[in-house]
Amino acid sequence: MRVCAGWLASLVLAGGCGEKGTGRPADTAPTAPKAEAPAAALALQVSDSVAVWFTSARADTAADGTACLERVMEIRAGARAIPIPLLYTGEAPTITSDSTLQVHVWRHCVPADLYRVHLRTGQPTRAGS
Repeated sequence: MRVCAGWLASLVLAGGCGEKGTGRPADTAPTAPKAEAPAAALALQVSDSVAVWFTSARADTAADGTACLERVMEIRAGARAIPIPLLYTGEAPTITSDSTLQVHVWRHCVPADLYRVHLRTGQPTRAGS
């Protein structure tokens, strides 16, 4: 029993050797709290039965250090949800025809290439290609 008590005392004392007042060992860095993903939000109402929604998001940082959220979208048509793959943006899309919308892909909080997205498939295509 004496050995166990000595081991327990060593463990308690070792815990006091970390960063003062944090209860964390001195050689570990604090971790940033995880940001909650924003709720889905309507981006564009195309017709009575078709809408484009912002869904997931990623945090990014501009060259000047300004933070932003870049969001992905999905097309909701009745009971169908059609994801728009790999197109993160910080702006609302616009309608270009009855079957197409357009939106800029964002990189590091800055609008970049313009993409057209087919409303029936969700497939993005860079404008001008």
